[in-house]
Amino acid sequence: MKVLLLIPPTDLSRSYGKLKKFSNPQPSIGIAYIAALLRENGHDVKVTDAYVNGYGMEEIMVMVREFNPDALGISVLTPSAEVVYEISKHIRNSFPDIVIIMGNMHASLFSDEILSQKYADFVVHREGELTMQELLATLADNGNPDDVAGISFMKNGVIINNPMSEHIADLNSLPLPAWDLFPLSKYSTDPRTEVKRGVVEMQILSTRGCPNQCTFCSSRTERSLGSRYRMRDPKLVVDEMVFMYEKFGSRVFSFMDLAFTLVKSHAAALCNEIINRGLNKKLKWVTECRVKPLEQDLLFLMKEAGCVRVNFGIESGSDDILKMLKKNFTTHDARDAVRMAKKAGIEIDGMFMIGLPCETESSIRQTIDFAVELNVRYAIFNIFVPYPGCELWDMLNSQNKIQFKKWSDFTSYPTYSGGEPVYVPDALSKEKIMKLQSMAMKKFYLRPKFVLNEIKNFKIDKIPHYIDGLMGLFSKRKANQ
Repeated sequence: MKVLLLIPPTDLSRSYGKLKKFSNPQPSIGIAYIAALLRENGHDVKVTDAYVNGYGMEEIMVMVREFNPDALGISVLTPSAEVVYEISKHIRNSFPDIVIIMGNMHASLFSDEILSQKYADFVVHREGELTMQELLATLADNGNPDDVAGISFMKNGVIINNPMSEHIADLNSLPLPAWDLFPLSKYSTDPRTEVKRGVVEMQILSTRGCPNQCTFCSSRTERSLGSRYRMRDPKLVVDEMVFMYEKFGSRVFSFMDLAFTLVKSHAAALCNEIINRGLNKKLKWVTECRVKPLEQDLLFLMKEAGCVRVNFGIESGSDDILKMLKKNFTTHDARDAVRMAKKAGIEIDGMFMIGLPCETESSIRQTIDFAVELNVRYAIFNIFVPYPGCELWDMLNSQNKIQFKKWSDFTSYPTYSGGEPVYVPDALSKEKIMKLQSMAMKKFYLRPKFVLNEIKNFKIDKIPHYIDGLMGLFSKRKANQ
């Protein structure tokens, strides 16, 4: 079958406003894995990233007409749901014979709506690789989709929800992602990573799943990657890095693991494999780490293996809020993690959230002050968004406390995009939360210690980055229509 995998266009201005220039688009590893497995099984696969190609509806329709696929696969993220539905309607009207398949968390949660509105013929749940392969093989043979686990579809006017498929137990069985199907030259690398201009930051996975129970996260749920922690063979991971280095010139890797350091022995084995092959002299990589468990010797090893930056989900400066989020660490643990990473010589991104349930102005100011105290290299202050699928979505939605007109209203940066928070804790107002987000950014990024550190690490090619940052911080808010 001819299969088109479409990454829908994204309006970053609506999500981030003036801060959109700090978004560094990367090719999607999920789509790349699906494309690789489908191609390995004999399908003619095309990947189109409408966002990086700058495609609107007209360009998408021209591309669909030219490729003339038998099936179209689209990943549905919450903020882009309406865009995906609009694309689907246009394709339905012009190419009614194309089988439309949707996947990802939003599609899984709202499969009944998607199918009843005829936006898709099939919805794929959980991980998509094996399910897509089985579904397309069934369609190619005119088989019965009743026998395909992990899908929903409409049959004789009734929505059929087949039993869920199992999460992929053996990640080593998957082929390498089909990066050759992506326009790699159109993607970018975080300007903070010191690499030659034009080098693309590539996504890579060494694990899937997360046993932690953060109440704001939907990625670990059973409809997504699940709670079972599954690990790839470190040798195969490094084989992939070598392949990408030699074939695509990849010099920077972003590990997309939900909890890279959760199993110390696995993370250490991966680092040692990188070092033993001499890749630490050629490559740089970044990853996300849990604050706890984390040990100093592992951070030293990660640094030696080429890790230049870690992302800590610190979230709050209030121990009460951290407990509500089920983070399973305290502010004391966060201080220790930051101290150890600094000692290892690894840069730190600190992720923080404001506007959480039970929050007050006092607790938000506590979080801002905590970020300043930790003095991480960069801090991200997101206004809390209860995305569908997470525990807090279930709680707040049942209480009718989530207010939005369109799915595209789900943004962590309404202060800069002209939108409004979709959730407001009882003790605050929308206006107050946005003022506190603006205050957080200015208090962190305009303090002398941060400015002096940037001067010390100044690179002339970063001047546009600094200008964009200042314009974003002081941009005047314009309401979305």
